[in-house]
This record gives sequence, structure tokens and C-alpha cells, in this order.
Amino acid sequence: MGIQNQLEHLPKDTLIALIDYLSEYYDGVDEIIATYLALSGEQGFTGEAENHSQLAKQLESLTKSDKFFHYHEAHILNAQGVHLLQGIATLAENNAEQALALLDRLLERHDRLFERVDDSNGYIGDLMHEAVQLWLQVASRVREKKPEARNWVDVVLGYYTHNDYSCFDSIISDSSCLLRKTELRGLAERFERDAQATLRTDITDRYNSSLSHACLGLSQVAKALEDISLYERSVLISSPQPNSFQLEDIIHYALELERFDRAEYWLQQPEWHTNQGLQTSLKNLLLEKQGNIEQLKENLLSEWQDKPRHFTLSAYWSHADKNEQKDITAELLARANELDDPEEVLVMLLFTEQLDTAAEYLITQHERLTKSYYATVLSWLDVFEEAGQTLAVIVCYRLLLLDVLGRGYSKAYRYAARYFNTLLTLDKKKNPDYRELESAGEFIATLQAKHGLKRSFWREAGYPAKGSKA
Repeated sequence: MGIQNQLEHLPKDTLIALIDYLSEYYDGVDEIIATYLALSGEQGFTGEAENHSQLAKQLESLTKSDKFFHYHEAHILNAQGVHLLQGIATLAENNAEQALALLDRLLERHDRLFERVDDSNGYIGDLMHEAVQLWLQVASRVREKKPEARNWVDVVLGYYTHNDYSCFDSIISDSSCLLRKTELRGLAERFERDAQATLRTDITDRYNSSLSHACLGLSQVAKALEDISLYERSVLISSPQPNSFQLEDIIHYALELERFDRAEYWLQQPEWHTNQGLQTSLKNLLLEKQGNIEQLKENLLSEWQDKPRHFTLSAYWSHADKNEQKDITAELLARANELDDPEEVLVMLLFTEQLDTAAEYLITQHERLTKSYYATVLSWLDVFEEAGQTLAVIVCYRLLLLDVLGRGYSKAYRYAARYFNTLLTLDKKKNPDYRELESAGEFIATLQAKHGLKRSFWREAGYPAKGSKA
């Protein structure tokens, strides 16, 4: 059951509580909720059947207004579009032809929507994808009642061809509800003829948009028909010897169709010598799809033992029994100090819930972890705070503080100041044994010597910046 269906079955009070929680927890969500609440007060947003003229006015307003929406406002335009699609879907229950005409107008004017917005967040792209899916559903209803109302192949092909904003990338692959198999086969022949004709007339090595258009169209028809051989031809026409990434694409589709024979065939090609890591990953995926878990575990364990990494460990772990998990954990503990990537080691120790060892490892290896990604250190901090590992928590706060100051990102100095003052509090309240680490006073002195000129940070922290040498 999808999330939308699950939400439809939630009691009203639970749904209200969820929305209230999201509005407080995530930045920007309150604006989106306010937009929908404002729309709910407009005529026709109640979910009741809307008449054609009201929807036509909404569509005109949506596609003809000159108001521009910046990326942080794009959700407003998206909400208006969702409102319109909901109304059209309701109209389609009683009058599919009118609903289809409105959807045609929306799809034909999609470029105007994109011209009105900075769609960096993809809101309008998602909206148009939903519009295409609704168009296919409504068109299939119209065709059931009036099979000859349109040349349905040409309509679908027309949208696919006029696709400057990539709105119609899936209109062919999702069209099996509308087009008959014979029509899809005819469309495949047309794309293949176009591709072969382009190859005969253009023998240069430069990018050929016509060839790409025809091959992509052929691959989309193959998906609509769930035809692996046709999908393979869509690649081989322009690339008789596919590279590893093209092979990966073919193999993923073969696995989707459970055509394991074709996946095995493509995994045996000589081109894999340039990307053996990807080949290994795909072989393991094939074993998992086939249900050959014992061989998969053997492969993953061997791969991990050769090069211990969290990705391989977690893949093995998900299939291993408790004794196998215990054995690989013991091997990790035995080898931890010998491995060359301290961040990978720490992540693996945390993954296997070896919290004491992980804390000790962080403390002893902190100088090798100064380049760790900011969000990664934050995730470590959460774990060590919950586990009560005070010294490891101090190391995490120091890493975060040094990261902000090292980058000189003044807008983040308020976070750095919070980390600094948290360190002071931990020192006073916990009176920790710093062992081989710098004491609180020594750490502050080092910080002042290295970052004393970052006056705005020290002001934010409420602490003197004395001792500056830089």
C-alpha cells in the first residue's frame, strides 16, 4: 500500500497531529501547509465535483500568469497545480472527454509553467509527471468508449517528440494502458527505422540527437511491452559494443523482468575489465534475485575480507545468521587497527553496535578523522551521546567546531559557538579524564592561537580571542 493510500485510512485526529508535528519539525513545511490551507478556502477545493468552466479558469490562471516563483516559492505553484489535477480527476469520473481536453491543454502549455519558476527542487517536474499519468488514465477511459476518437499513437508520439523539459520521458513506457500491443510494435518499428536511417546518413562521431531520440523511444516501447530483446536492441543500435554503464542498464532491466539468462549473458562480456567492481556488484544482485543466498553470502564475505567496507558488511549482515554476524564482528575487532580507512572502521564498529570499541577508536584515531564529513560526525555524536560516552562526545564536538572554523564559514559561527560552549559545559559538569587528548584549557589555547582572528566567532561564543597568531 502506497503512502497516499495509507494516509487516506488515517483517522482525522491522527492526520492533524502528524501535520502539526511536521510543521514544527521541518523548515519550510509550515509554508507549504499554509499554502494548501489557503487553497482549501477557495471555491472548489473541497473535493466535490467541479464544473468544466471553473477548471478551465484555473488552468488559464496557472499557465498564463506572468508571476515568477523563485525556488523557495515553487511549492506554491505546485500546490495550485495539484489543486487543478484533483479537480480534473474528479471531473473525469463523470465526463472523461472534458477532463482529457483540459489535460491536453495543460500538457501542451507545460513550457509556460517551467518559464514561471526556478524548479531546482523539482516541484513542477513532479507535477507534470502526475499530469502525464492522469492523462494516460483518462485517455484510456475515453478510448474504451470512443476507440476512434483520435489517432492515439500519434498523440502519444507527439508528446514524446515535444519534450524539451523532459516531462514526457515515460509517456511511452507507461502507455500500455492506452495503446495496443500491435500499435506499440508498430511504434518500435518506426523508431528502429529512424535510427538505422540516421546511422546510414551520419557517420561522424559527434552526438546525434536524432539517433538518441529514436533509441530512447525504442527503449521506452520495450518497457511498455516488457520485451528484453527489444530493449537490448535499443542500446546495440548505436553502441554495438556497450560500455560498462550501458551494460549495467541492460542488466538492471533484465533483472526487473526476471530474465536471469540475459543478465548472466551480459555479465560475461569482456568490457567489464574496465569496471570489475560494478560487475561484482551486479553479480551479487543477480544471485539475490535468483534466491541463491548462500553463494551471495560467500561472495560478500570474501569481498569484505579482501577490502573491509561498510557497504559490503551491511549487505552481508542482512543475509547472515546470528553466528555469522558474530564471526564477522570478531574479525572486524581483530583487524580494526590494521585497516587504512579510519572513517570506514568507525562506521563499521557503530553498525555492529560495538559502542565501547567505537568510542575508544574515535578517541585514539581522532587526528585521522578531521576530514570526515560534517553530517557524518553529527551522526556519530548522536550515538555517543545516547550511549553516555562522554570523551567520545567531546571529540565529536571538537571535530565539528574545527570543521566550521577551518572552513571559515562565518554564517555557521553560531553553530561553532554552540559547540564551543557545550564543550565548556561538559568540562565543568563531567570533569572528564582527557587521557592523551588536550585538556579543555589546552584545546582552547590551541584554538585561540590558530583562529584568534575570527573575531565574530569569539564574540558569538562570548569568549576572549586572546593569543592570536593568525
